[in-house]
Parts: sequence; structure tokens; C-alpha cells
Amino acid sequence: MLLRLIFSILVLCFFAGNAFAQVQDDMDSTHAKTVAAYTNYKDCIKLYKLPFDKTYLLALSAVGANNYEIVEMQSRNGYVIFKADNREFLLSVLKKDKNYTFIKLSPCDNNYYFSPQIPFKIFNYIALHFNNEVKEIKL
Repeated sequence: MLLRLIFSILVLCFFAGNAFAQVQDDMDSTHAKTVAAYTNYKDCIKLYKLPFDKTYLLALSAVGANNYEIVEMQSRNGYVIFKADNREFLLSVLKKDKNYTFIKLSPCDNNYYFSPQIPFKIFNYIALHFNNEVKEIKL
């Protein structure tokens, strides 16, 4: 009888410990999702050897391909404001000269605590489609 009682207590302690560990793991993963990493501003600007028009169209398509919501865009000045992770970002396409163009990503609230995956995805898309031909679609 005493042996059964001790065995029962050990089994309960084992399962209670596992349940506590599972709750702790869930809390850690939730905390990791809510805390954003700091993104260095140097990782948010790139220089491309492309003309301004093609760079702007690639930047615009990169925002669309990553399923970010476009809030506003100005093709003449090269600005795109979009939402990602419930925050707004300004994507600026800046002409350096005839052959070179900068792309700069900055958060609208100037708070650089956001996922570094956002600029990585945009710049990676542009790098993958760097040599693609841009065609005008006529309706």
C-alpha cells in the first residue's frame, strides 16, 4: 500500500513537472514572438547599379511579393509606404546618378526595433530579380 502511494506521488510529480515545463516553453515562445529584434540602420540601405525607374518598380514588386500592405506610393519621388508586422515603413528609392540608385527602408516612427527579416526579404527579392526585364502592360 505504501509502495503504491509513493509510486503515485512520483508519477504525479513527473507529470506536473512536464506540464510546468510545457507552460514555460509556451510562455518563452510567446515572448519571443512579441519582442522584436533591433535592426541596424546600415542594413536598411543598399546601392544598386540600376536606373531609377527599374529600381522603383523592383522595390514596389518586392513589397507586393512579400504580401505587405501598400498604404501609399509616389512613383515620381520614389516613395512607398507599406505596413508589415502592424507597423508602417517608408521605402525610398533615391537616384544617385544615371546608373546607380539607392534603396532605403526606414520605419515611419523611427523605431528600429523590428524584425531584420523585413529589409532582408525586400533586398533579397530585388537581388533575385535584378536581371529581369521590366515590361509595360497595356490594357
